[in-house]
Amino acid sequence: MKIIIALLAALTTAHMFNNGVYDYSVTTIEGQTHTLQEYAGKKIMVIILPVTQTADDSAYLRKMDSVALTNSSRFTLIGIPSYEDGYTDSSLAALQPFYRSLLDTSVVISQGMYTHQSSDSLQSPLFNWLTHVSGNTHYEQEVGGIGQGYYINEAGELTSIIMPPARDSDTMLADILQ
Repeated sequence: MKIIIALLAALTTAHMFNNGVYDYSVTTIEGQTHTLQEYAGKKIMVIILPVTQTADDSAYLRKMDSVALTNSSRFTLIGIPSYEDGYTDSSLAALQPFYRSLLDTSVVISQGMYTHQSSDSLQSPLFNWLTHVSGNTHYEQEVGGIGQGYYINEAGELTSIIMPPARDSDTMLADILQ
């Protein structure tokens, strides 16, 4: 009996402290569910997508598409429309063709998520991991808005956060992908 209790305690402790990025999944705008485990061994960039269809937003998405395609053998881009940054369920019908006209199908585009820490219990589990040091073990950082990126290395460790004003920095993206 003591062995069973000790084993259950160990499993519970391991589960509490061992939730890595590969334990999470995203549901795409097309309705498919992808576990992040599918991308183990590759670099992953999770970005907050724009939800307006401006020329600047289109240029940003084209640039991210180019980065994703150029590095597709070793890099996965996951784009997230954020409720706190303007996404609504009713905007999906208009955003899906907009995103897909600018982003290759190799870019994973999720359905909307609550991304900000301030959303408390509504925050998606993936973003809870990305924004809390208790999950990712490196950073405690609120989402700054559209264009914020989270870089995860091949080992599944969050190693960089790109803040929205830097979203247009080609040098920063090149350095991260090295």
